[in-house]
Amino acid sequence: MSTRRYPPEDESGNIEYKLTLSESYEDKLEKLSTQIKYRVNEGGGEALFVLGVSDDGEVVGLSEEEYRRSFELLKKAAEKVNVKIGELRTEKVNHGIVAQILLRRTREGDYPICLTIPVLGNADSGKSTTIGVLVTGELDDGNGKAMKMVARYLHEIKMRRTSSIAHRLLGFDVDGKPVNSPLNEAEVYLKSFKIISFVDLAGHEKYLRTTLKGVMGHEADYSMIVIAANSGLVGTTKEHFGLAVALKIPIFIVVTKTDIAPREILEETLESIKRLIKMPSVDKIPLIIKGMDDVIVAAVNMPSGRIIPIFLISNTTGDGLVLLRNFLNLLPPRVRWNEQLNEPFKMYIDEKFNVTGVGTVVSGLIIGGSVKNGDELQLSLIHI
Repeated sequence: MSTRRYPPEDESGNIEYKLTLSESYEDKLEKLSTQIKYRVNEGGGEALFVLGVSDDGEVVGLSEEEYRRSFELLKKAAEKVNVKIGELRTEKVNHGIVAQILLRRTREGDYPICLTIPVLGNADSGKSTTIGVLVTGELDDGNGKAMKMVARYLHEIKMRRTSSIAHRLLGFDVDGKPVNSPLNEAEVYLKSFKIISFVDLAGHEKYLRTTLKGVMGHEADYSMIVIAANSGLVGTTKEHFGLAVALKIPIFIVVTKTDIAPREILEETLESIKRLIKMPSVDKIPLIIKGMDDVIVAAVNMPSGRIIPIFLISNTTGDGLVLLRNFLNLLPPRVRWNEQLNEPFKMYIDEKFNVTGVGTVVSGLIIGGSVKNGDELQLSLIHI
């Protein structure tokens, strides 16, 4: 974000500007708390407050004392509505400090903030390995260690190739720190304030129907396209990219294996990615992530789908993983489930099971309403 001027503040959304919070706010904490609650609800459980900026986006800046006082008052008001705040980034400007503060709703018996991200890309691009490194917090050994920790079947481990649909959880605590191994997924859910649900999908064209089912069988917030730096746009990469574009799912790209790709090959891969993003049928803005400033800009603008961030990582050396984790921690939910709760219950069934002693069990995608024990539902058959 520019230090000269921010976009004018929007009355809706989860971003709020505050020039300063002075002692006069001590008597207005209830009003400030209400404002915090509104912005957090607008963001599905998270909000971003920018201190030192006027409502029209002019960067003014705060002195050290003004910032300290403003932060404490914001913290006090947030506690009244069960919201935790944390300093995300401070920036020195000509007239003082501009600070970006992340506000996140605490659990307090409520559900965690949840995002669903299908992971797409060609076979052998490093999709499962990247997920494995993210959800366990352990680096890969270059010999399939991370992939083995998230694979569902023995043949996937032997072939080093995903052929099914697998779900893996990455949790973040209220301070944005990863909740990883050695906890199991049930504990990750219980201990996390925000959860990224990765949908690990097959990359080989042989399993394209399975991949389509995995994408369309979930209400995706964003899609992660994984591309190997040393291979580029090969195999099903363009088809997967086109699928996400056609379904209007905002995309971010993760370029893996940067540690083994020669510099000229890496640059060639990046140029081909940029050309793909800029094609008239796509018409997006590529943004190569180089630091925390880029991470914040990318996360704030992702719901619009106008930009496509590009992360460069190595799952064996750990290069770039901190920026990717920070980005995932800051990504705002795009699907607004609360607005769909009052609609009639509707679910598309995609799988059925016969459980001994229980009977038929079905699973699928809920697209509206809610259901509870004892409800009677109507089953409709659609012939295609």
